[in-house]
Amino acid sequence: MNQTVSEDIGLFFNAAFSIDLVLFTYHEGRIKVLLQKKEESGASQEMALIGQLIQPSEDTKQSLNRLAESRLGRSDFYRKQLRAFTELGRHPMGRVVTVAYYGLVTYDTIATDERLEWHDIYKAPPLSYDHDKILKVAIHRFKKGLLRHATVFEMLPKEFILKEVLDIYEVAFQEKLDAPNFRRQLMTSGLIKPVGELRAMKGQMGRRPQVYIFEKDKYSQKKKKINIGFHPIA
Repeated sequence: MNQTVSEDIGLFFNAAFSIDLVLFTYHEGRIKVLLQKKEESGASQEMALIGQLIQPSEDTKQSLNRLAESRLGRSDFYRKQLRAFTELGRHPMGRVVTVAYYGLVTYDTIATDERLEWHDIYKAPPLSYDHDKILKVAIHRFKKGLLRHATVFEMLPKEFILKEVLDIYEVAFQEKLDAPNFRRQLMTSGLIKPVGELRAMKGQMGRRPQVYIFEKDKYSQKKKKINIGFHPIA
């Protein structure tokens, strides 16, 4: 080993590692992200993404599961790793390298407390550390996933109507879509099937919408990417 490196080897262990989770859901016609109120000194803003330091005895997956179980009451939800954020000075207490994930859940399946708040992804308050940047990266990955995978159904209850699927795409991409064409593509995709029920909509007159479920087993068997195209209204 190089003598200089050997003499300064302790410097390489003067850093911490953390986990940050960008958790998205769909609720009341909006896509929301779960934020936590910061109580530690040095935080530049009141709100931040959910996160914690990784224990020396943990890998990233174990730490993420511990974070999810302790803060959300469950860890069995859809999540994907984004990337590591390694910039110097990103944490006021010292060198902290974070590994960020994003997850998707149905709104009423997460247990929250007084420190946790859901916020519109496009109207979120300024966040501590570099969490604004992490959120931006997560939104980009989330939107990319909507176009290539069946991730939209991770945010919906088991039974849903087509308008809810359309709403998620329109809100995510902030565009008004060609609804008839979108529904037609979804109906012919083989991803959903009607359950033979109609949903009563509060305050709605006329025909009640059909209720559908996601054919998850069929989708898993295909083991290939999908392409849910959408067409903005000019």
